[in-house]
Amino acid sequence: MYYYCKTKLICYVVTASAVVFSTIAFGQTSSNVDSLYAVRSQLISNKQSTSEVDMLLHQSGNNPTCIIQQLDNYTFTFLSYRPLGDAQREEKVNLRLRAHYTYLNVIDFSDDFTSVRINCNVQLTPAIINELVSHFGYNGYEIH
Repeated sequence: MYYYCKTKLICYVVTASAVVFSTIAFGQTSSNVDSLYAVRSQLISNKQSTSEVDMLLHQSGNNPTCIIQQLDNYTFTFLSYRPLGDAQREEKVNLRLRAHYTYLNVIDFSDDFTSVRINCNVQLTPAIINELVSHFGYNGYEIH
């Protein structure tokens, strides 16, 4: 009986702790999200990295917009706020997305896997850019 009660009590304490800590860690209020967007806008206007703020937005369930640089009618680049992995992941992403999107030529990661260059064999449209950046955890895009 003692073992059962002790185990039950520990189970309740662990469950209550998990609920409290998850609320603290992930319970972003709308004012917190609004302040993150305000900080992000300030960073963009100062031409500074938004990666840390973007990660916080992502963790709160509010995927950020992707800031792209369109190099020509077929190519654009962007910095990712999430770790992109390694050469093996780059190859997998290329194979998977090129099989799905026939207009995609190549997805090229930088040497340190923090930025992405996407090249297509058709002229870029807003729909094409949105589809591609959504695979990297973004909700839309902005050209800067």
